[in-house]
Amino acid sequence: RVMIAMALANDPDILIADEPTTALDVTIQAQILKLLKDLQAQLGMAILFITHDLGIVRKMADRVCVMQAGVVVETGVATGIFNNPQHPYTRQLLAAEPKGEPPPESNDAPVVMAGDGLKVWFPLKRGLFGRVVDHVKAVDGVNVSVREGQTLGVVGESGSGKTTLGLALLRLLPSNGAIHFDGRRIDDQPSKVLRPLRQAMQIVFQDPYGSLSPRLPVGEIVEEGLQVHGLAGDRKARRTRIAQALEEVGLDPGTQDRYPHEFSGGQRQ
Repeated sequence: RVMIAMALANDPDILIADEPTTALDVTIQAQILKLLKDLQAQLGMAILFITHDLGIVRKMADRVCVMQAGVVVETGVATGIFNNPQHPYTRQLLAAEPKGEPPPESNDAPVVMAGDGLKVWFPLKRGLFGRVVDHVKAVDGVNVSVREGQTLGVVGESGSGKTTLGLALLRLLPSNGAIHFDGRRIDDQPSKVLRPLRQAMQIVFQDPYGSLSPRLPVGEIVEEGLQVHGLAGDRKARRTRIAQALEEVGLDPGTQDRYPHEFSGGQRQ
């Protein structure tokens, strides 16, 4: 909202909104989109809305330009683009939208990770001596389990405790309650016991701009985990494994010597 206010302060004729809803929860996203629409109606300005989210394009756009590799490959009225796409790339984008129902859940699959009565409370301190006067109950008595091969969606507004829950399950934040991984209780285990287990429980952080060291090329960033767990043998073998990992996520293995600032947000993620 502050950045929108900065842009509107000079009463512009056109507003270029560069992915203004990225990383926002659906409630805040809807509020920002409504705000932009209301301001457009009030001020009569044009909006160039840059986004990768086709659902938002449907809500916001009168006309659509589809870009690929620096070139506009298709342009037209929004309804026409969505109902009758002409270019193969546009059809590919629309075909990639999630459709249908997930496969039925198997209750026979083993539980990989479970939390029982998880609590993460952050103390609120006051006064010269930092006396605790209250707590922020970020996670308060949550029970959760994830079975092998299952995808469990955790949904909620910003600040509802989703990220804190994930960090607590991986023992990256102190918590109360029981945590089990592969049938083994881990909430009471010391770091030296947890380290070999961490190879099998990984996390993708939500902020690709703050998660990668700007001082290391991406190959060395990926290599750190292999070194910590003593995997992939010597330097040459690790470089081969790094190239495979980059290729698996759609990146050119030759990019492993580039630094994070040379990648887009999606490439960093």
